[in-house]
Amino acid sequence: MQPVLRVGGALITAAAAVGWLVDRLGVPNPVARAADSAGSHTTGMLTVLVVAAVVAGAWALVERQRQRQRERGLGELGTAA
Repeated sequence: MQPVLRVGGALITAAAAVGWLVDRLGVPNPVARAADSAGSHTTGMLTVLVVAAVVAGAWALVERQRQRQRERGLGELGTAA
């Protein structure tokens, strides 16, 4: 899942960068217009980013707990043998 998110984020960033570059060259395009209009929605974007960060942090904690439980289970199996 993480590689998909990284590649997706990189592609979105690349599209925005190309859009801004083309816009600076004087060619109007919808990518630059959409990126520029996103600046007027800062409260919504901040809310989405905070929620995403909280969900990601909770997910990381749950995965860490699962990993520790798996390690404990394997350790107990090793000592019983």
